[in-house]
Order: sequence, then C-alpha cells, then structure tokens
Amino acid sequence: MNYIKCILTAYCCCLLTGCKNHDRSLTVWYKEPAKEWVEAPPVGNGRLGAMVFGGAGEELIQLNEETLWSGRPVDPNPNPEAVTYLEQVREALFKGEWGRAGNLCTKMQGYYTQSYLPLADLKIRHLFSSDPGL
Repeated sequence: MNYIKCILTAYCCCLLTGCKNHDRSLTVWYKEPAKEWVEAPPVGNGRLGAMVFGGAGEELIQLNEETLWSGRPVDPNPNPEAVTYLEQVREALFKGEWGRAGNLCTKMQGYYTQSYLPLADLKIRHLFSSDPGL
C-alpha cells in the first residue's frame, strides 16, 4: 500500500511541476462542447483513439481501437504494391492534380479498405456545477 502512495505522490508532484512551466501559447480553449463528431478534437496514438466532445457538467469521449473493423481481420499489409504509387501521388499533389492524386490513392488501398467501428461512448458526470463561471 505504501508503494502505491509513493507512486501517486510522485505522479502528483510531476504534474504540479509541469504546470508551472506550461506554455500558454500551446493551449487550445473551446467556448462550448462539440455537438457533432467532426467538431471534437481527436486524441490517440494510431492504435487507440478517442474524440473528446467536452462539457463542464458531463464529458463525452468516443473511444476507438484498431481491431474493431467493419470487415474481416486486419491484414497488416493489404497491398504490397502500394509503395510504388507513393511518389506519383506526391507529385500529383504538389502539382495540384487532385483528381489524379485521388485515383492513384485508390490503387494504394488494396482490395477492401475497411472502416473503424466505435468501441464505446464514455460519459463522465462531474459532481460540481455544470456552469464553471467563465
């Protein structure tokens, strides 16, 4: 039990120390929670992800994970030929040839490009007033 208290204390100290040197120019503030999926800022690492809708009284976070697909199990390399089109796609983009770049991109995708399915909606209800007094 003492080990856990030491870890939590060290973690809190690290958080508090980091706050002192916080660069305010890197802070993003929103005036209201996101109403639609496209308004929520994404967070993640490429394998796990979430869309954070925000909210003072109730927070909505939509979770996602890479193994939840709309099709068959994920093939880590569905199109080994994709790399051969990469330079052509870049050239088309730099020249502003959007249609050509789009057509070349479809050749990079492989047989079937699947869509992520949502993992869960995580709702967090805070115990304080929903009006932060801003």
